[in-house]
Amino acid sequence: MNKKKILIVDDEIDIASNMKLILDDENYHADIAHNSDDTFINLTKYDYDLIILDVWLDNSDLDGIGILKKIRETNLTPIIIISGHGNIEMAVKAIKEGANEFIEKPFTTERLLLSVSRSIEFYEVKSENERLKQKGIYDYTFVGNSIAINKVRNLIKKIAPTSSRVMIYGDSGTGKDIVAREIHKYSFFSQGPFIAINAALMEPENIEKEFFGFTENGINKTGYFESASNGTIFIDEVGEMPLQTQAKILRVLTDKKFTKVGDSQIIELKCRIICSSIKNLENLIEEGSFRKDLFHRLNVVTIKLPKLVERLDDVDDLIKYFVKSFSGENKINNDLVPIIKSKYLNYDWPGNIRELRNIVERHIILGDKYDDENDIENESKIPDENVISLPLKNARKVFEKHYLQSQINRFDGNISKTATFIGMERSALHRKLKQLGLTEETKK
Repeated sequence: MNKKKILIVDDEIDIASNMKLILDDENYHADIAHNSDDTFINLTKYDYDLIILDVWLDNSDLDGIGILKKIRETNLTPIIIISGHGNIEMAVKAIKEGANEFIEKPFTTERLLLSVSRSIEFYEVKSENERLKQKGIYDYTFVGNSIAINKVRNLIKKIAPTSSRVMIYGDSGTGKDIVAREIHKYSFFSQGPFIAINAALMEPENIEKEFFGFTENGINKTGYFESASNGTIFIDEVGEMPLQTQAKILRVLTDKKFTKVGDSQIIELKCRIICSSIKNLENLIEEGSFRKDLFHRLNVVTIKLPKLVERLDDVDDLIKYFVKSFSGENKINNDLVPIIKSKYLNYDWPGNIRELRNIVERHIILGDKYDDENDIENESKIPDENVISLPLKNARKVFEKHYLQSQINRFDGNISKTATFIGMERSALHRKLKQLGLTEETKK
């Protein structure tokens, strides 16, 4: 097991040496720095698991709080602040600036070791939780080589390395979240968190608390903007935000800082913002439901995603990708490309990629037994001239549904007259209509 590395920053040589001896005896590896220059030289050379930092440092360009602030700009390593002149005000300031603990000198060996083990353990647990939360960020493949999707791919390559805000337009199911993840993946923020939220699903009365965090009745809650620090926040359906919230977010983007609801402490905005919308925000501006000034802040670069019907060259690859994904989960292997393509020839895919994904999943689970009402409904939408391309079983369903619907309309919805004319028992016709998904409403 590798020893945990600790950096001790203290200008008093005896105290620093004593702490090093204590920590070395406890199987830690401790280094010593006596001023800010030594501190940052060590930090460029090694990755430390903990920093023990004295507030008052002689012959140093920065004091302990100054070093703490500088470290926290880029580094989340746990820091214990120590001081021989400590008071409550100093302790509060140290914690606000990002220290994990504050110890007043003189302290016992037991107190030091308790703080060291507690700070390292807390950081490791927090880091593991973040790792698990972020594990699925890139658990996807950006599929497709059609002209339409390659234009999007090339635009992503140009946008990603910048810090520009991005607006993604696209119908439901076109993959707006995947594009946002691709931008994050190839950006300078890729090592940070990716926080995805849907403004349409947020409760209007709590939306500001969720974005900014809040302090209330002793509860201190971190908001999305703070959680996304050094990473990316993706706001889906941004047009659904209330106007009051839009005004506050505009202020955040202008000032690049914010405060939690119920608190006065200023927090810097340190994340990239990507938004998406099904609706055209310029139309919402004309309707008065979206702020024009916020639109211009968010709409620095625009990406418009094609519908699946506009990138049909990618259907084969998408089916293969989803088959592989679901077969792995269900231990089944099927080549469904020709089956699905024949069943949905000239279908306009109103649900886009999400609909295709769901269809593949149902086929993988149900296999040859897949024959639900949704399937019948989709087949019935296929133009008559293309029925010849379907398997006999499927073509028969399409014909029967069209035929019976026409006869029912011919007799103004009278089932008895329809049954007599087509030569079926009335009860048998009822069963057939139910089987084909023709409800009482569609029979009229």
